Amino acid sequence: MYEILTYYAAFALSGGIACTWALHRPSMYIVEEIRPTSIILKHKTVSNLCFFTFATVLAPLMPICLMYHEHFINTFVDNILKIDSKNTS
Repeated sequence: MYEILTYYAAFALSGGIACTWALHRPSMYIVEEIRPTSIILKHKTVSNLCFFTFATVLAPLMPICLMYHEHFINTFVDNILKIDSKNTS
């Protein structure tokens, strides 16, 4: 039983790292170009940690996000900018 949990933990952590690198990092570059004063850019460490945590918890679903990474990034950036514009208005 511990072997299965060890394999799953390795899968989840590596998936979280891969998704953070492939999905979150490019999204932050786009947000930085569009709105350099965004609140998410002021708290990059918290943002990275939150995304990594959610990607690790949702590891079995993240390969779908990686398959459609362009759509995921566009939607993610749009939502970040909408939330940011609500908070700064």
